[in-house]
Amino acid sequence: MAVSPSAATDKFLWGAASAAYQVEGSTTADGKGPSVWDDYLDRLHLAGPGISGAVAIDFYNRDQHLKDIALFKKLGLTSYRFSVSWPRIIPDGLGPVNPAAIAHYRQFISDLKAAGIKPMLTLYHWDMPASLAAAGGWENRDSVKWFERYADAIFANFHDQVDLFVLLNEPSVERATKTLAEAIRDNGKGDFKILPDADHMAVSLKTYNHILLAGAAAKKSFEVHGYKGQLGLALPLFPTINEDGASDADKKSAVLADGVLNRWFLDAMYKGTYPQDVLDMASARGLDTGVQPDDAKTIGDAHFDFLGVNFYSPMYVRHGAMPGDDFSAEQYLPKTVYSAFNGAVRPDQFKALLGRMKSEYGNPPVYITENGAGFAGEDVMKNGKVDDVQRCRYLVTHIAAMKSAMSEGADVRGYHVWSSHDNLEWLSGYASRFGMIYVDWDTQKRTPKLSADLYARVIRGDKVTEADCVARN
Repeated sequence: MAVSPSAATDKFLWGAASAAYQVEGSTTADGKGPSVWDDYLDRLHLAGPGISGAVAIDFYNRDQHLKDIALFKKLGLTSYRFSVSWPRIIPDGLGPVNPAAIAHYRQFISDLKAAGIKPMLTLYHWDMPASLAAAGGWENRDSVKWFERYADAIFANFHDQVDLFVLLNEPSVERATKTLAEAIRDNGKGDFKILPDADHMAVSLKTYNHILLAGAAAKKSFEVHGYKGQLGLALPLFPTINEDGASDADKKSAVLADGVLNRWFLDAMYKGTYPQDVLDMASARGLDTGVQPDDAKTIGDAHFDFLGVNFYSPMYVRHGAMPGDDFSAEQYLPKTVYSAFNGAVRPDQFKALLGRMKSEYGNPPVYITENGAGFAGEDVMKNGKVDDVQRCRYLVTHIAAMKSAMSEGADVRGYHVWSSHDNLEWLSGYASRFGMIYVDWDTQKRTPKLSADLYARVIRGDKVTEADCVARN
């Protein structure tokens, strides 16, 4: 599949993305308070002995990030999506704003803009202040007000520098990660299930509702203050699919999974309602989701300016093993399917997803806020080079799929690779690499991979195909 020369205007954003906790290090610098991830890794050692965010890729260090920004400029990036750290900005989550953190991020944004790179600022990418996590985190409805107060601090201090804000990132994946962390803490191991099982469905839907309400409250506050800019949410969207020969029960389960993981968010944002099949499931199971009658309408009335789409893979779904439960559904990965660390490689499903946004949700403005992959054993330094051929092919085919959707009318305005660098991959530690830029964990030396070179060519408008993804060593 070919990537044709870009027909987009100069305003189309070609970028990459990262998250504060995964890259910054310096976890106690400049008065930063602890986050839930400092608890998970440094106190509870949930990613294993010695795995910590204390150094990560040293991105908080200006000498280092200036070198990285120079790399971004060389690659031709016109946008960089990054997150600021809530416990840096407000160390205890609710108290006074930390001026040192404000100064740091203002300098970082200035450095990006000086290189001609548009900042896309994410307010929240999972680093809940530890004190608020201990008070229930997103399970506590008070979290809506907590986040609104934090968002007000961000808007007040950065509205003059930034006009593109991602309010919250990946609610369902964050919740699944928390479930896994709790399982490791309590049992020493656990399974990563983005689709909640029966035991975690109620708390998941409650969490999703509160996060959506928090985004709506922040959007309303931004408008009340008269700030100018675009605000959206970055959602991990998973086309839910069956294998050939699936039973009717399997197909029904895939529809329900779509309701939980996709329509729960999209229907609230664009229709002002929650999906009836999910509400029926919750009622039949007697689940306490905490959803109040006007919640979905409040979310819809926020009228978010854009949708951030995080796409990695579709999700294979089949009917679960709970006898007599019409709503039982479980995710799985068929053994014969070509896949990355993060699921089946299906660019056709990426195109279908973007087409769905057009046909079912009024064709909202879309930024691809994350798209990328990692493959076991691929990111190996050899003769000073890293030939990540599979990642290269993944990016080429997914960009082509996006372009095809755009040619059919999908309103896509930017694309961000996940991720710019190899970094700390949450509970997987440093074992899984996702970056276009190789990072030597011992020396912090950066080496652009084959995928970075090919992405630079795409940005320049060259015609790039899978045939160009060939090892150089």
